[in-house]
Amino acid sequence: MKKIWTAIKGTFFAIWLFFGFVGVVIIYGSYVLIKAKILEKRKGEEASREYVRKVVSWFGRAAFHYLWSEVTVFGKENIPDKGPYVIVANHQSIFDIPLILGYIYPSGFIAKKELLKVPLLGTFIKKLGSILIDRDSPTSGAIALKNFARITQTGDVITIFPEGTRSIDGKVNEFKKGSLLVPYRYNIKILPVTIDGTIGMNKKGSVLIKPGKVKLYIHNVIEPKTFSSEAELRAHVQNVISRQIAQNSLTKAS
Repeated sequence: MKKIWTAIKGTFFAIWLFFGFVGVVIIYGSYVLIKAKILEKRKGEEASREYVRKVVSWFGRAAFHYLWSEVTVFGKENIPDKGPYVIVANHQSIFDIPLILGYIYPSGFIAKKELLKVPLLGTFIKKLGSILIDRDSPTSGAIALKNFARITQTGDVITIFPEGTRSIDGKVNEFKKGSLLVPYRYNIKILPVTIDGTIGMNKKGSVLIKPGKVKLYIHNVIEPKTFSSEAELRAHVQNVISRQIAQNSLTKAS
């Protein structure tokens, strides 16, 4: 009987997701993009981007409410009043992006170019000033670093996932070598963020989506100039983020 009830709930949740995707993402998302184009022609690119930022920030929060998922935020007071700064987070799920957009700042992302294939979402990600990397191109990484430096020097905010891919077990993987080179070289503030729980909503390699309880920890800002190398900075930021995951695991086990 329990299995039947679980299957019924899963079916209704899938239907709920479908109509939400059609109604919010496709219909409302298309309207927003049309309005953003009109704003760009009338008032300029920055006015258009600011409008998109407000919408995606709302959408990021709405996504979790719609999925009946609870988000608890710790350390919101640590978010800087203005850029430039770099949000550095661990990566557990496809829901990490709306989480950051809705609960921290609607920033651009450094992400793989495959995101452009996601209907409308890819367009929004690009509109926010994201840098999309082609992993099959040997020059894509160098171009991305150059664009990253240019964007942060203009006072913008950008988010990176230094692990390079989603975690399969929730633990924080090793940060990629050189992933914090730009903030280190240009002394751009780093806002470390620990995401814990989105993996329970959707795991890497699975199409199953379910409600979950998410905890978002926003740590103190880190000044790169206090470190002697990018490697030292990277190790410290990774430790700050992973330490929170380890602490939460111990709390759950006790």
